[in-house]
Amino acid sequence: MFILYVTKVCAPELLAKERGDVAAVGIGSAGIKIVSLLSRKSLLVDRYAYVSCDDGDFSTVEPSDAILIESPVDQKLTPSIVRGLALGSTQKIRDAVDGSKVVLVVAGLGGATGSGLAPVVASIAKECGATTVGVAVMPFEFEKKMKFYAGVSLRRLRAASRGVVAVDNDTLMRSSSEDSTLANLYDSANKAAVKALGSLLSRSTEGSKPVGLNKFLGTVLQDGYSLLGVSSSAAVDKAEDAIAGAVVSLGKLAEAKEASRAVVSLNADSSLTGKEVGLAVSRLGSIMDNQGMDVEYGVDYSGSAQLQVSVLASGFRSTKYDDYDPLGKILGDRILDDEMDTSLPAGLEALQPCD
Repeated sequence: MFILYVTKVCAPELLAKERGDVAAVGIGSAGIKIVSLLSRKSLLVDRYAYVSCDDGDFSTVEPSDAILIESPVDQKLTPSIVRGLALGSTQKIRDAVDGSKVVLVVAGLGGATGSGLAPVVASIAKECGATTVGVAVMPFEFEKKMKFYAGVSLRRLRAASRGVVAVDNDTLMRSSSEDSTLANLYDSANKAAVKALGSLLSRSTEGSKPVGLNKFLGTVLQDGYSLLGVSSSAAVDKAEDAIAGAVVSLGKLAEAKEASRAVVSLNADSSLTGKEVGLAVSRLGSIMDNQGMDVEYGVDYSGSAQLQVSVLASGFRSTKYDDYDPLGKILGDRILDDEMDTSLPAGLEALQPCD
């Protein structure tokens, strides 16, 4: 095994305002699907890029935005092998993010591609001078074999980023019917993630009050974990019902009262009243048992009569994901050499170096 060190400094002549201030990079199947759907919305994102080991993931994106990591078809991939295979594509990844002030790295963790590449892409973006924010979609509870890779990658993604938003698949699939197929569960979770992230990153429209990039970053760039809780309601008291549901979903991931800052995004149609908005925002602190919490909000009227509330909260000292990475939980900061390992497929390690 060997370790990848990226030392090249990104070209200063590529100004952010020329290349776009905000870039979003989708990694692996889930990350690409989410970012591809986000690209069709009017968001505070200027350019998009996609990275995967499977060219089938690029069917819905522009070929010029796709970065394919060539991989063998006769060997099971692991995160370290994916990182080794990506060695030859680091310049392409660098070109995709270079010049951006903010880079969102979106990936489903647990599989080889997302777990392997998300920290690498975040590190490259950080070296290019960007404020890097990871968006980590964590595996379903039943995907037990994926938890270890997901936990290790989440820790490494946090180390490589200014902030990380953890999104729980089990929280997102609550709207799915009990007889949904596995494909439908993934599709439902991805669409819910897109709706929530889209409402947090939406551009200003007539009559709306978007969250805005500053509020989003001001919440995410805090110490500790950032978590996204989502809930919908069409009840008579939908504002209170939805905000309570979002807090319940957060409570399944961490101690809700640990949150020090939050931003609430409400997505509905024009029937959403100012009183309902005020109720949802004012009730958040008391429901989370933290009246002193700093709360911002935004309203997006591009939705339906059913109100969706997304609560992005930060400052959590620990979450259930700590148990996914038992070694990291035990050793913490005492790990002496925790650089990401990188390997190559069997057979390639015997190749002689070029003269």
